[in-house]
Amino acid sequence: MASPPLYIDQRQARRLPEVQPPTGYVPTLNPGLERSAPMAPHPGIGARPAVDYQRAQLAGGLLNSLIVDPSVQPFERLYRRLPEEGMFSAGVSPSRPFAFELGAFRVPDNMLLMLFDLRPDIYRFSGLDAGDFVPVEARRFGSIMGFQVTIDQRQQGNTAFELDPIAIQTTSLQAFTPTTIERGVAPQASFNIAAASSFANTAGAGTGLLPQRPTRWGPLSVPFTLMARSGSVVQCRCVIFHPVPSPIAFIEYDIAGMLVPAQWGDEMLRAARPSYRPAQ
Repeated sequence: MASPPLYIDQRQARRLPEVQPPTGYVPTLNPGLERSAPMAPHPGIGARPAVDYQRAQLAGGLLNSLIVDPSVQPFERLYRRLPEEGMFSAGVSPSRPFAFELGAFRVPDNMLLMLFDLRPDIYRFSGLDAGDFVPVEARRFGSIMGFQVTIDQRQQGNTAFELDPIAIQTTSLQAFTPTTIERGVAPQASFNIAAASSFANTAGAGTGLLPQRPTRWGPLSVPFTLMARSGSVVQCRCVIFHPVPSPIAFIEYDIAGMLVPAQWGDEMLRAARPSYRPAQ
């Protein structure tokens, strides 16, 4: 005789221990939201309570971080000058350079100009269509001409560019030449180097002439900022110390930055500087 079927309560067989709410559990305000369990405590770090949040898209998305107050004005100037016969003349030499101004800008009253971009460039004829120009290769004419930007006739930063190649100095090494000569006579190498850069001194630029390399002033990995305060004059110049060997269309200088109220600029600079506190 067959035995009667054995009925087993599946709920009893699969009964699991009740899961207690974790420590620090905060009930959500919206029961329909699915929340995750809190993170397990890391050795050496106390348990972090669960934080309930809900993703939200702000009106305008990321525009809040891109909006600029109307008091902060974008600034850009593009100066272009046509070539002259004197640039190609054989009379141009390091002792008789051809120097001219590309453009100048006076900072308005109660404003502060911050320059972030400098771009000197030279354009040539494309050779395809009349009136069509293309920029020359970067660093071309680097030993023929140089560019300079000054603020109130003063060179900014600590830069020195030897655009005209200098002969190797065998009389004395420059590394062991003192920068200030208190007694005696400066080594012959110092006179040779100064003579090779005489073209820049004649033009009034010294060794501050920047070679033709767009979007570069100082180290590439560090941003630079040139400050021109109220009433200051920003001047862009070009100095040609060797005849230009090929025809060019024009020479340009592009400067860009931001114009901000003077008080705003002072506050931003004050906040950007590190504050030193005396040790307790």
